[in-house]
Amino acid sequence: MELTLLAKKLEVHFHKKLPFVLYALPDSDRVIACFQRDAQLHRTENFTEKSFIMAPFDFKDQNCCIPASGSDSFEVVLPKEKLASIEVSLRDTAQDKNRHEQLVEKALQAIRNHKAEKIVVSRKKEVSLSRFSASEVFQRLFMLYPKAFRYLWYHPETDLWCGATPEILVKTEKNSFTTMALAGTQKFSEKTPIYWNEKEIEEQQIVTDAITNSLQKVTDVLKVSKAYTHAAGTLAHLRSDVTGILKSRKATLQTITKALHPTPAVCGTPKQFAKEFIKEYEQYDREFYTGFAGPICGDDKCSVLYVNLRAMKITGTTASLYAGGGITKGSVPYAEWQETQFKLQTMLQVLQPML
Repeated sequence: MELTLLAKKLEVHFHKKLPFVLYALPDSDRVIACFQRDAQLHRTENFTEKSFIMAPFDFKDQNCCIPASGSDSFEVVLPKEKLASIEVSLRDTAQDKNRHEQLVEKALQAIRNHKAEKIVVSRKKEVSLSRFSASEVFQRLFMLYPKAFRYLWYHPETDLWCGATPEILVKTEKNSFTTMALAGTQKFSEKTPIYWNEKEIEEQQIVTDAITNSLQKVTDVLKVSKAYTHAAGTLAHLRSDVTGILKSRKATLQTITKALHPTPAVCGTPKQFAKEFIKEYEQYDREFYTGFAGPICGDDKCSVLYVNLRAMKITGTTASLYAGGGITKGSVPYAEWQETQFKLQTMLQVLQPML
């Protein structure tokens, strides 16, 4: 199928309120599209059915999926040209800024009181669109961020979600797995070298330690790479790769997902305290933001799930954008506010012609 035909099919399915998902793996120009034949909301209980899964931040075994068995699937190759990034000015009020800085300060107080090492706090920004085209969002998203995992998901019961995330939650192949520890954020330019400060290095080490500790019970072998700079669109992060061998009888895709999610990169550590802090003080429901999404390949264990970062939800002509950051003892409220501004640009650039 050609790209123009896929875009038309997407629009027809969207206007009929029928579920679909389109996705592409990082550094891949191949788009996989699954168009569900009915409007039923499916779930997967054991992560073994061939499907595309979407799960919320507050997981508790609840998820949505589009099963391959009930869908028509297509594969399309994207054009080789990459769209240029255009920075979009964001109209934020002093109230928006103060609210987020106060949230950061509350997290810092909890850390100073030794209740947590790290807490990830986020905010939601609603943007009005002058018009909306699902097919245009698809093409801009997939061509702006070729190095990210890109997806466009729609179900009438969830509305439309899309994202371009740099972070793998877990990738499995037979009994081996890969995940990553990602933290720290700076603007990225090929002309400017990246230098990581003590706060960013410490935050990334906290994430790495928490991930390796959570995997001890489900792995036989565990290896961690040295931290290095990872470019993701217009941003750069500190990243370590974690690889290993799963315990043959105890570890499944479902068990390793439960062990990892939510990671310290989107929640904090200790996990339970950070999660309770987020629920009490963020004052909005993250829904699928900082949940996870990706293709499950079935019993052959070749699945890959991504943390749902750099994401947005679109309902009618309102786009809800999300951004957050990890708070540690060295965090500065104003700097954390600025970091959310940088991160919101990822989805703002997708929407730029519709603003």
